[in-house]
Amino acid sequence: MIRKLVGPFFLITLVALASLVAFAQNTQRGTQRGNAGATSSKTFDPHDLSGFWDLTNTGLPRGALNQTSNNRPQMKPWGLEKFKKTKTGVANALSNGAYPNEKDWNDPIRWCDPTGFPRIMWNPTPAGMRFAQTNEEVIQFFQNNRAWRDIWTDGRKLPDAETADSLWYGYAVGHWEGDTFVVSSNGFIDTTWLDQYGSPHSDQMTVEERYRRVDREHLEMVLNITDPKTYVGTWKGDKKIFQLVEKPTHDFPEDICAWSETKRPVLQ
Repeated sequence: MIRKLVGPFFLITLVALASLVAFAQNTQRGTQRGNAGATSSKTFDPHDLSGFWDLTNTGLPRGALNQTSNNRPQMKPWGLEKFKKTKTGVANALSNGAYPNEKDWNDPIRWCDPTGFPRIMWNPTPAGMRFAQTNEEVIQFFQNNRAWRDIWTDGRKLPDAETADSLWYGYAVGHWEGDTFVVSSNGFIDTTWLDQYGSPHSDQMTVEERYRRVDREHLEMVLNITDPKTYVGTWKGDKKIFQLVEKPTHDFPEDICAWSETKRPVLQ
């Protein structure tokens, strides 16, 4: 996402979401692309996640409303009250509906707040992702705003969410269960949205991701969100499929939100 192009980006978003049919068709095509590829016969190490990965299949059924899944649990009073305050260009299934005037929208990314996790995985557009592994951690890089997460694999535990400082992308630790890399995270700032509809979360949110490299070219991931202050149960995600891609420059482009470039003063 290039948030320095705020106006064009949200215009595209509004146009894309104006047609539910088009949205559903695009989702279906993404699903077909993710399932159509033949399994690679090239040798690979299932415990090596290194490389650049693009999301090719959101795993969503036709007409799904959220990128995590279309199974968002019922909100508790705290979450519902917070959700009612969201104002976006797309309807959020509440009585306040959509706001056609862009100036009324209050999505935090519009003023260059970090996208937060897990939204950065797929919204507002699927961002490029890269894994780099060391003996003590797996580093997850994102093209979106050149953000990264440290996923510690040195045996440390997650901090106490009640006492630790909250972070935009939280704290994360990982371990292997057979050929599945399991990541647990907590300590998230509660001002970020979980999706473009403004689905809220609290600082009590925990996230679990399960990554499995099914062959050399494909990586599967399931992500579940638990937030006892906001939702009555766990928000269980659909399976996502990532495709290994080659980057000629071995780097991401500089995709950084620069508020000064959207509000740059005019020099006389």
